[in-house]
Amino acid sequence: MRRAAWLCWLALLPLPAGAAELTLCYHYGCDQQRRLELGEDALSWMQQRLLAADSAAAERLALQDVVLAFYQLAAQQTPVATDRGGNNEDARLAGRMDCIDHSHNIAQLLQLLQQRQWLRYHHSAGTVYRAPLLFNQHYAVGLDAIDSPERWVIDGWPRDFGAPPLVVPLALWKEGFSP
Repeated sequence: MRRAAWLCWLALLPLPAGAAELTLCYHYGCDQQRRLELGEDALSWMQQRLLAADSAAAERLALQDVVLAFYQLAAQQTPVATDRGGNNEDARLAGRMDCIDHSHNIAQLLQLLQQRQWLRYHHSAGTVYRAPLLFNQHYAVGLDAIDSPERWVIDGWPRDFGAPPLVVPLALWKEGFSP
């Protein structure tokens, strides 16, 4: 019964307003860029996944799925499926991404989701930066809760391709958190 009500609710949602284009960065420091089209089917799935979230915590989980789906789509048009967590395991691979690439890609995606009003519990806070050690600078994307002072980070860089990005509190991330 509960599932049927949820499916009826999803059927009432407005359909996404056409396809969208984003620029995907890869090859460290956005050295390579490719325009990606997100089709109506992909956008519809992202919309449904996000609007099904009924709390800030559920929306953060949904964002992990949406970012992962975005990268899966990108891998159909670019070599990013070779990306490995960090910068040590993929230094010679064509689809490698550093934290600059990931932060650009995720920030752009969040901006699109925000423009379409699919984020109800958070808003993008743009790129965030940390340097816990002099030579250990790192970038990710900030995510601020709308109805509380909670601040979060979405970080795809530490994990291999195919794994969801990290979503952790900003204060913890600023301390140098790494899985």
